[in-house]
Amino acid sequence: MAANGSILRMIRRLSPTVALVAIVIIAGCTQREPAVPFDESTTVVAIGDSIMVGASEHLVGLVDGIVIDAEVGRPFVDGIAALARQNVATDPPDIVVVALGTNAGTNSARIEELIAAAGDVKELIFVNIRVPRDWENPTNAALADAAERYDHVRIVDWHGESADGDHLFRADGYHPNETGSERWANLIVVEIKS
Repeated sequence: MAANGSILRMIRRLSPTVALVAIVIIAGCTQREPAVPFDESTTVVAIGDSIMVGASEHLVGLVDGIVIDAEVGRPFVDGIAALARQNVATDPPDIVVVALGTNAGTNSARIEELIAAAGDVKELIFVNIRVPRDWENPTNAALADAAERYDHVRIVDWHGESADGDHLFRADGYHPNETGSERWANLIVVEIKS
């Protein structure tokens, strides 16, 4: 993993197009096999907070038919209601992306509840967080633990990707600017399509 961190720091110096290709190659070498082969018929539902709101235009442009349910200020616990609103348990999409935790973080019990609420979804992708608050590390640790315990759960490592990336954020240090939102969305798309 340390080697990948060095590689990713070098990739950040490349043009955005070349960097995305390099990330795709690295992701293909380091990620486990996806449960869902991605094609034009793959259904994706994304649940998020303000970080996803800011990147929604990029996600829609990169993933045909993606359904985005994102809301400014949404806490992790409200993700369960969003999953229910999208009928995920009764009519599961192929892939669910959850990008929550910026607002007050989460813990293992809440993550378990959300995984249960997602029902029989084939692939559940969590995006970890970067927020200068005391819940950042415990939230990311709980998400990583869930990915270790469940075969259908994967992580997009926004925290790792945005390290040393002050140029990716607005003045508050955690809401991505336009460049950051594009990179955040690209990381998710790489994971969805890997």
